[in-house]
Amino acid sequence: MTIPFFIEDPITHVQTEVPQEILYYCDNYTVDAHREDLRYFDCVSMHMGYYGNDPKRLKRIRDHYRYEVNPVFD
Repeated sequence: MTIPFFIEDPITHVQTEVPQEILYYCDNYTVDAHREDLRYFDCVSMHMGYYGNDPKRLKRIRDHYRYEVNPVFD
């Protein structure tokens, strides 16, 4: 579990908590970006559905992208 992250809804201006699934995806997708960076905020905004994308398609993208750690030594 990561630290809670809140984003403001552009229409209602209400702070909503971002689901952990989206945070995990954006943490791995924007590896070198901090949570204050525009690139990270853009990733979160897109996956929260604020850009008008299909939520089912975004969910499939997150499910398809699995970050796996490959051990160096077995």
